[in-house]
Amino acid sequence: MVLLALLSLVAGVAIIPLIPKGFIPRFDRSDFLVVVTAPRGTSLDSTNAITWRVADFVRRDPGVAEVFAVAGTAGRDHDRAILHVRIRHGRGVSTRDVRERIRRRLPPERGTDLSVQDLPLLAIIAQKPLQLALVGDDRAALAVGAGRAADHLKSLPGVADVRVTGIPDNSGHETLERKGGRPAAHLNANLVGGYSIGAATNEVERVAPQLLPPGVSLALGGESAQAADVFGQFVLSLGLATLCVVAVLWFLFRSWQDPLVIALSLPLSGVGAMLGLFISRTDFGMASLLGLIFLLGLVNKNAILLVDHANQLRAGGMNLRGAILAAGPVRLRPILMTTSATILGMLPIALGFGEGAELRAPMAVAIIGGLVTSTVLSLVVVPVVYAIFDRIHPRFQEARSRGSRT
Repeated sequence: MVLLALLSLVAGVAIIPLIPKGFIPRFDRSDFLVVVTAPRGTSLDSTNAITWRVADFVRRDPGVAEVFAVAGTAGRDHDRAILHVRIRHGRGVSTRDVRERIRRRLPPERGTDLSVQDLPLLAIIAQKPLQLALVGDDRAALAVGAGRAADHLKSLPGVADVRVTGIPDNSGHETLERKGGRPAAHLNANLVGGYSIGAATNEVERVAPQLLPPGVSLALGGESAQAADVFGQFVLSLGLATLCVVAVLWFLFRSWQDPLVIALSLPLSGVGAMLGLFISRTDFGMASLLGLIFLLGLVNKNAILLVDHANQLRAGGMNLRGAILAAGPVRLRPILMTTSATILGMLPIALGFGEGAELRAPMAVAIIGGLVTSTVLSLVVVPVVYAIFDRIHPRFQEARSRGSRT
């Protein structure tokens, strides 16, 4: 049983690279943005004229209800405008369909970058999800590397609206940009067709050594950098959460053996969570990480029910084997009842019912998968670990001896 648990844990970790990586899931909010970026130095009147032409085209789409456009921001950025587009309800057309149709048909504006993108979850600033920085001291090498990287991004089926800044334009004008005090060229792009930020980042990192000239390095930004930071902090958060669970259990049981037995059941939930995300092809991102944290409070109750009842039976004089065999059938019903109720309650969320379900579904999938495997494995693994701890610790030895004499 211990070997089975270890193999299951290894299998859960092994499939993590096969799961799509994301940060915050894209979900249908009946809104999207069209960002207009005119050449640097464009006057506000010129930007306003471009914005009116773009807004007029977008407004004629049958799936669009209204367009709210703002050119310039608080007396600066005269070369930038944002169009907030709201789609019509009741037409059976998703925001994604309208957004992609407008992206394909939007007429180009000379020298102007037009970006059709999702409405950000936190409406602070409209940014494309894929953001990269090429850093190097040689601007000629930066221009070569940026051109190669942009061409490769444009060749990917899930990438659109690729834009490069920080290199000379057609007029020879050079826009100076820096990162960490060094010259830099920036690339940004939108993701379409369900292409995840993790897949895009992995592809860029894979081809970077072949595309970039010597002396030019790649740095991630935007959602790629945010996702990497979140995943790094998640390990610390998960460790602290586990420590808090063990501390609370220690106060309840007044010993360290039982909390450790219960805590060993926690990793079993990660196996099912990863398997659920892999089977459903759901992004491993912020929402699924929250589901894993949520699992810590759900999974350990199965082990608590088993260990606590076994301790009660042994305190009454029953031996180790008898207590384990008696505790399992007695606690099986409440374990199955609570687990089934939680899974059935999460099922509509996992199936994607309701507006904005894309944001909640990864959390529900992780919880359901974790509960299934942890329930099945904990029913057999926890009693085995409980018996192993009994053999190696004197307190359990004395309790077993008293039970045997009885």
